[in-house]
Amino acid sequence: MPSLDVPALVYEKVVLLAKAWRLTPGEAVGRLLAEFESAGDGAGSPSTPGRQIPVSANYHGTRVDGIYDRADRSLTITSGPGAGTRFGSPSAAAVAVVAAVNPGVNPNRNGWGFWVVGATGKRLQSVRFEA
Repeated sequence: MPSLDVPALVYEKVVLLAKAWRLTPGEAVGRLLAEFESAGDGAGSPSTPGRQIPVSANYHGTRVDGIYDRADRSLTITSGPGAGTRFGSPSAAAVAVVAAVNPGVNPNRNGWGFWVVGATGKRLQSVRFEA
């Protein structure tokens, strides 16, 4: 597995951030990079997210993180059940999470209400029709 040497103070800050987000330090760095990439694409500001929007969901005590791509309306799960899988819609990703975490229930879910935008804490629905 690749590693990265960072000063102790930087590592402590990453660990603190990871604890606040309830992630591993590696997942926190991934989330920071995703937010940096979406902010740096020129497509938005903190109040108007960029093309790639970090999202998360908590389902039955399981946290799942992902990236919603506004251009093609896909959602890629970056941590948790289904990590590394790209789905054609937020709803397809939500269904996969529910099926993995709680297989005894009907997994159908509206992804626009299931996922939460990392930067705002609002449901993904809040950015659905923004240009």
